[in-house]
Amino acid sequence: MVKPDWAGVFPALCTVTDTKGDIDVAGMRAEVEANIEWGADGVCPGIIAGEFFKFSEEERMDILDTTVEAADGRVPVLFGASHSGTELAIRLAKHAEDRGADGVIAMVPYFSHTPSKAIVKNHIGAICQATSLPVMLQDAEDATGIHICPTTYLDLADEYSNLVSIKLEGLGTLDKLRDINRLMPDRVTVFGGMAAKLVLQEAELGADGTIPSACLTDLIKQIWTHAKKGDKKRAEQAYARYKPWVDLFHDSPGATAEIEKETLKYRGIIKTATSRSPKVALTPEARNRLTQILTDLKF
Repeated sequence: MVKPDWAGVFPALCTVTDTKGDIDVAGMRAEVEANIEWGADGVCPGIIAGEFFKFSEEERMDILDTTVEAADGRVPVLFGASHSGTELAIRLAKHAEDRGADGVIAMVPYFSHTPSKAIVKNHIGAICQATSLPVMLQDAEDATGIHICPTTYLDLADEYSNLVSIKLEGLGTLDKLRDINRLMPDRVTVFGGMAAKLVLQEAELGADGTIPSACLTDLIKQIWTHAKKGDKKRAEQAYARYKPWVDLFHDSPGATAEIEKETLKYRGIIKTATSRSPKVALTPEARNRLTQILTDLKF
């Protein structure tokens, strides 16, 4: 398979819900439209930021269908097919292929905490084998608790030509990015995550893109564009505007989806910031801090 030219800012879409927690199709479509207007190079529904683990398989398929229809071929759609069961992840990946997604994103089987390279390879390999779509392996060690040695990326890419991209996040992100540069240069595209917390360092190390939250895409696009052009001063200036928001995001475990949705609501994109449980409500102090941060951004 020819490696797709995925590069730039591919925001991880929130799954917009109404006050009852049901999927808000109009809100999802508005989020996609806003992100394309803000300069997104692709969109990623149904990954961690989309709270995929709170939705049934049928709902996740509906989320993909809504996103593909809203994007209408203007940008690539990479669908989160992660599941703790291999067969169920395959079902989601096949649906993505049937409905016109441009690729799938898959984590390791996050409920299987056995430190087994075989489990990782068998799970991701089975997904790659089941679909002709390009596959991005999401290495989210901070979320799964499962360490993946970078040589595993190489083994999978050697065996499956459609393993074309790696999404890195967690404490070892920059080290793993360096390892990929050394072990398999130009074999896969590499994207950062973690709400673009390390976007400046990732860009400097040669990452192809970033998968941030989908509520400040225009600001992230500024940071990314300046960084990839080598304009370090302007990239750092843009990141300084972003830093208070991303710091609050990482200081608010359990409430990150609410922060993203409240930001979209503040910007007039969606009507409600409701998230399904389990969740941790924003404290009054954090809510006030978010309001001040968004006010200071002067949208």
